[in-house]
Amino acid sequence: MRISGGVIGIAGALSATAGLIVVALAVDEERGRGARDRAAAERLHEAVGAEPQRHHAGAPLRPNLRSLPAEDVHIESATDGRQLRFASALANIGIGPLEVRPDDGGRCPPRQRHAAQVIYEDHAGDGRFDRGEDGIITTFPAGCMLDHPTHRHWHFDAMARYALTKPGTSTPIASQEKVSFCLRDSREVPRGLGPTREHYGDCGRNKVQGISPGWADVYRADLPGQMLELPDELADGQYCLHAVADPLGLLEETDEGDNAAVRSIRIAGNEVRPGDRMACAVP
Repeated sequence: MRISGGVIGIAGALSATAGLIVVALAVDEERGRGARDRAAAERLHEAVGAEPQRHHAGAPLRPNLRSLPAEDVHIESATDGRQLRFASALANIGIGPLEVRPDDGGRCPPRQRHAAQVIYEDHAGDGRFDRGEDGIITTFPAGCMLDHPTHRHWHFDAMARYALTKPGTSTPIASQEKVSFCLRDSREVPRGLGPTREHYGDCGRNKVQGISPGWADVYRADLPGQMLELPDELADGQYCLHAVADPLGLLEETDEGDNAAVRSIRIAGNEVRPGDRMACAVP
């Protein structure tokens, strides 16, 4: 974690297993990896290794989505007040890809398009995804995709939810209930299931979208939706910045109960600094 000019810069982190384990994935470029980061990666590998594996031919290879704690957290002044801006990432640490395809299989509002989630089967029965061997076993209706005319492609609706709370409370001070994502492989995350090659690239209006096993989709802090409007009367102090992947439960996963992450922050005027991690721990 770097602190420069009141901005929190974090290369990546992952919430994992019973409760929430916040793991630092990288350090400053100047310092390289240290013992703390190696230990964090080892804990993450152990957590991923605890994922249930289905080792028989024809078993479904489902994804497992997890939000990563917010990165690059900072405050920007706008004409109508202050914005808490941050980058966020959705990681897939499951044994199968998260893949969605635009189709005409369901009803959606105007300027939206229905999406189907694709589930692959484990052809070899080894609990690993092999794109050359594993075929599609089934599809599920997965909600709607939004037409994003500026980007000229579809965004999958309700991929994330953000909220700012005080420690020990669940009432949001500020929130974004549904944030849409164009799904792609942006960054690798540690995993104990063997290497998976990057597959899902730039989005297009009719292209398949997804996140490969062991990869995360990263949305920068300067992109639309990556912010919370702060109340004018917000006092300085300790706060908890929450992120939840797939908040409406539209996608099939191996575990629906581990999609949340939290970042502890301390706000002082227009500066954001690291907060007390234990104050925002998720039981």
